[in-house]
Amino acid sequence: MSTLDGTNVFSSGPHSVHGGPWQRELVRRGFSGIDGELIVDLGQRGRSIVQTGRLQAADMAGLFAQLSAIRVFQDGQEHTLDAGAAGPSARVVIESFKPGPLLAGRGFFCDYEITYRQPA
Repeated sequence: MSTLDGTNVFSSGPHSVHGGPWQRELVRRGFSGIDGELIVDLGQRGRSIVQTGRLQAADMAGLFAQLSAIRVFQDGQEHTLDAGAAGPSARVVIESFKPGPLLAGRGFFCDYEITYRQPA
């Protein structure tokens, strides 16, 4: 079960977290009269982490409360994402939170996608 800053806002439905690879920034320069190129390593950069899942509630008010609880973390500040078995990821910022359409079946639910950015 994933948490954000120790808050369990994703417990109502299934979800998965996939961390992307760390990125390196390189500058490549070529010069006239020289074979090859000069490569300058600018160091490690951040990575993206994508979480997808479903929020579920017995009524529409409960579903809105869950969506609001996630949007609180969309403040541009760094948070800690603990993805359970994958371990904690410190200093993540929510880049985007995309809830899908609100649907009704046995209760109310919506699928979502959150993209986090983790600096190096």
